[in-house]
Amino acid sequence: MKKKIIFIIFLIISLFTNKAFSLSSSSYLIANSAMSFFDYEEALTYFKNSKLNDFNEKDLEKKLIAFVNTGNFTKALNVADQLLLNDKNNQEAWLVYLIYAKLNNLDKPFQNFEKLITTENLDIIDFIFYNSNNKINNNQKISENIFRIVSSSSDDDKNEFQNYNYLIFYINLSLVLQNKYDEANYYLGVLYERLQNYKKAEEHYNKVRINNENLFFDSQKRIATNQKNYKSIEDSEKYFFKILNQYPDNIILNVGLADLYRISNEYLKAVKNYSKLINMEINEDLKWQLLYYRGICYERLDNWELAEKDFLQSLNINWESPQVLNYLAYGWIERDIFLDKSLEMLILAHDKYPESHYILDSLAWAHFKKNNLEIASKLMEEVVLRAPAEAISLDHLGDIYFSLGRKREAYYMWKQAIDLAEPEDDILDSVQMKIEKYYAG
Repeated sequence: MKKKIIFIIFLIISLFTNKAFSLSSSSYLIANSAMSFFDYEEALTYFKNSKLNDFNEKDLEKKLIAFVNTGNFTKALNVADQLLLNDKNNQEAWLVYLIYAKLNNLDKPFQNFEKLITTENLDIIDFIFYNSNNKINNNQKISENIFRIVSSSSDDDKNEFQNYNYLIFYINLSLVLQNKYDEANYYLGVLYERLQNYKKAEEHYNKVRINNENLFFDSQKRIATNQKNYKSIEDSEKYFFKILNQYPDNIILNVGLADLYRISNEYLKAVKNYSKLINMEINEDLKWQLLYYRGICYERLDNWELAEKDFLQSLNINWESPQVLNYLAYGWIERDIFLDKSLEMLILAHDKYPESHYILDSLAWAHFKKNNLEIASKLMEEVVLRAPAEAISLDHLGDIYFSLGRKREAYYMWKQAIDLAEPEDDILDSVQMKIEKYYAG
């Protein structure tokens, strides 16, 4: 079964990545632009007033997606019929066609499909609608199969493809069959959140029901947190207060409020809220994370003693968390203490999370502090290749080059660091001093 799922995920990713839309007229271009920005309502201002025979196959697929993603399922069926006349293997069209048949207890569409499946490759449709005994699944199972395929394929960290038009299309089809499907509504909210369409995300988060407690409270947390993005921090805080007034002891909501203060640089408020949670009866897996977050806040408040204490306590619970290892080791390195221990910790952190350029930066910096300059330069060059706009890494590479006698290259890196530095990087004055010192030399 697992192999079948992996194979189907591969098919669906291939299916998504090979889609391309051909548009020519100005109206087409407007519709295409709207689809690119996931504004399906705007796209329909063109699609609704155009005849089916005005479209080629790729444009018909776009029209199908726009109708489904705006809840116009009956109109989508007409497009699906036209698509299947042009291409009997169009999987999106078969999905719409067979879902309509299932909702209306029609047998003939399934009979047509069963004749076709013997000669054509439509494994995705076969998996969604049929069980291992080749019997047609019920509506709930079909809905869950659609959701399972799409969420599995898009949640794979190694999958760089992100075609949200199709992801949203498939999730909406799962909701046609089961409109009170909390997981699908939640996931649709997450997709719109990633697209920074926070109002649309809120619409779907609000459909998650209270009886699905974890998803409900996480949805409410996301609604509250997102309000800072399209309203204000104050609105976000008010929403948290409003929902916490109803559920004052809910851990998810309380963590969300503490996180809001931390990411908004309200570190004193964050410390207060994290401390309240840490003193509660919570599981160890959550506690080490909260200690880590509180430690970050203490460090930003220039209280390294309390920050260090929290990081160490966090590691006592989860001794190999790469983020905590990195934060504590980097803090020691910057203070020129425990260099050997810090290097060991950062090697472990890098082994656990090799994709992180932040950890690689810290590892390079540890080698620099240990005077392993050639190793430090190679590692920091890799950091800059991965994240060329990281001002702190450019500053670090400049320091390493300078120590190697490569002063012209050091100057170039420092100049780049100044150009790219944000105020929160807090390096502008120190880098400028190094450049002035270089000139003086």
